[in-house]
Amino acid sequence: MKRWYLFLGSLLALLGLMIIIFPAFWIKVVVILLGLGMIAYGIYSLKVTKTLFDDSTFTTTILVKSIGSIIIGVLSVFFPLAFSGTVWTVMIWVLIISLILSAILGFYTASLLKDTGIDRKNYFLENLFLLIAALVLILISPKQLGIAIVRIIGIAVMVIGGALIIVDLTSKKQETELSVEVKDDSDPSDSDATASGTEPASDSE
Repeated sequence: MKRWYLFLGSLLALLGLMIIIFPAFWIKVVVILLGLGMIAYGIYSLKVTKTLFDDSTFTTTILVKSIGSIIIGVLSVFFPLAFSGTVWTVMIWVLIISLILSAILGFYTASLLKDTGIDRKNYFLENLFLLIAALVLILISPKQLGIAIVRIIGIAVMVIGGALIIVDLTSKKQETELSVEVKDDSDPSDSDATASGTEPASDSE
């Protein structure tokens, strides 16, 4: 077994421990990552989704959704780094509401593509992901409940890391035992050949 299991397991165990010790910090990390994701999603919608269908309603809706996503994304990245307390709580709920509204607009724009022949599956999945992200934020937004959930996630990450470490060490032990057994099996034949005095035949002229 490659030793990267040991490295990855140690890394996950350390990460899980940090999540357990500093849960509030990791809640902010989640919000920042969602903010960066919304910025990227808004830019993608402007460059790609907006050009899919030449319809004024579709184009306007995507434009509003994209600009809103970028603005909220920037705020979600900025506020956790600059503020705390009540302002921080308000920002979480602004992000939750924006995710839900963005998903609703997304489902609406996907419905406009119904008769165009364009595959809408990916757009439904994108907006479903936005709703899931909003649900995650709703669950972790109450301070005590959010910290408890984050710590449970930290414990899960530690357990996964510990399992990887055990798998690596166990596999390494089995490989060592197997190599010893192979060596032991090959030794008697070598000693028998030596004891019998048999030597490889040499070519004679």
